[in-house]
Amino acid sequence: MSGKRWILPEASHPPDWEVVRKDWGIPGPILCALWNRGLRTSTQVERFLKPRVEDLHDPFLLRDCERAVGRVHTALTRREPILVFGDYDVDGISAATLWTRVLRRLGGEVTPLVPNRMEDGYGLSRRAVERAESIGAGLLVANDCGTTAHDAIAYANERGVDVVVCDHHMPEATLPAAHALVNPRRADDSYPFPDMAAVGVTFKILQGLVSRHYGPEEWKYLLGQLDLVTLGTVADVVPLVGENRVFTHFGMKVLRVRRRPAFQALVEQARLTDRFLEASHLAFSLVPRINAAGRLGTPETALGLLLEDELDAARRLAGRLEEDNSARKSLNERVQADAHQWLAESPPGPGEAIVLGSAEWHPGVLGIAASRLAARYRVPVFLVSLQGDVARGSARTPVPVNLLSLLEAAREHLVGFGGHRQAAGFSLDPDRFPHFQSALLCACREKLQAPEEPCLDLDGTLDPSHCSVDLARWIERMGPFGEGNREPIYSGSGLCRSPRVLGERHLKMEVVSEGTRVECIGFGLGEFASEIPAGGGSFHLAFTPTINRYRGQERVQLKLREIDFV
Repeated sequence: MSGKRWILPEASHPPDWEVVRKDWGIPGPILCALWNRGLRTSTQVERFLKPRVEDLHDPFLLRDCERAVGRVHTALTRREPILVFGDYDVDGISAATLWTRVLRRLGGEVTPLVPNRMEDGYGLSRRAVERAESIGAGLLVANDCGTTAHDAIAYANERGVDVVVCDHHMPEATLPAAHALVNPRRADDSYPFPDMAAVGVTFKILQGLVSRHYGPEEWKYLLGQLDLVTLGTVADVVPLVGENRVFTHFGMKVLRVRRRPAFQALVEQARLTDRFLEASHLAFSLVPRINAAGRLGTPETALGLLLEDELDAARRLAGRLEEDNSARKSLNERVQADAHQWLAESPPGPGEAIVLGSAEWHPGVLGIAASRLAARYRVPVFLVSLQGDVARGSARTPVPVNLLSLLEAAREHLVGFGGHRQAAGFSLDPDRFPHFQSALLCACREKLQAPEEPCLDLDGTLDPSHCSVDLARWIERMGPFGEGNREPIYSGSGLCRSPRVLGERHLKMEVVSEGTRVECIGFGLGEFASEIPAGGGSFHLAFTPTINRYRGQERVQLKLREIDFV
């Protein structure tokens, strides 16, 4: 029933590591999970379980951070208008919001701008530079883009507009002549943690600005904006380790203690008002709603929501995002249905890729559809909307291959491309699509190997009867969870009974072990309910102990990941 091979750790922690258990009083299953994550000393465990703001690196270790801070401070002291430009996805919008809020607090005259995906395309453009000129701005701050914007930055230099780039995308061999280009992925940058989202880079520059020129009150205010940093960090699926773990740890605390109107309105739309918010709620409920605006060409709605300080106004804007999200779902379903129909006739073979295009597809939903198809077929996926004069595409991969290197092999057929190793975007002349498709499939056959059997990595064995609220609290201390820091998963067995399906997709049942009954929930596993006898049957389970909180009451609940016959 699981379809995956379950893998237990090859070796458990050594006996002498038990000193960590004594130092912290850590339960055995948690000790195993920490060891599996590469933690080897009490100091490492302490930094992991108790992140500190002091663990953040010196921002001036970033190449060009000094120049960026200096230019921004000059603009503030001279009262220069500043244009803050952010990409239309959640990372770019949250970075633009962070700049706008902090610089306005410091007395800056700031105008935020996000491009329209349909009209402006991706990245920093001449139109953004012209907008900066129109408001008299001598400084343009570009977020989540700009590392490859040679033309736009050259144009800005001609027009007397200084550009500060805050980005994390892979650079090309040469960099544009920006006043400052802060990107930890620069080849000449030795920053100790290069895996930040763009909003994390923005936070680092603002950290440098505040520490150099302002006092503790402004530092406290900046820390209070970590919920925005968390939003963009989770949305961009960067590893939740290192500085990202510090950002998200404190950002989730901010979100739970002082929920800004934008988040309150989104939580209400997602019907999460009574939930103990976790990073997964951001990833699967809040982020898609914010992203929907940018995907459908109305990113200013999302920007306006994150900048809104009045709850009623935020609720109205969140309602508009909900409408966009519903439309996005319908468009996404159309793409996936078409793709599944084609792939039923010609499925990808081992070591191949999926490369499909249609004039009926909306370009704003291709990234989501590509992610879903990649997860299902376990191969790289390239989807192209052939609408208009310029076809736009998105690529995703679940396997360890560099999408940018694959696109490089088909460069002669492209207008442009960029992104990350596992998520990329590109554009081309619609008439070139057949040639692009052929070249890309050829490159994939050369570079890809046959897909490996899907596996589920476990942290150890655990009897369901030994799961408690206290154990689940220890697991919560290991969060926030996401890319690079998954929830601990254990295997165990028991008598499963009383299965039922919630909301047509989710499996709910109870497991009995050693006379103890424990509630189980399997999100997206509703299809397996018919495999479990109503009177009970013995099954192997892969699960994470969690806490079900309802009306002030707490009880342990197993979050099922996989289920298989004994």
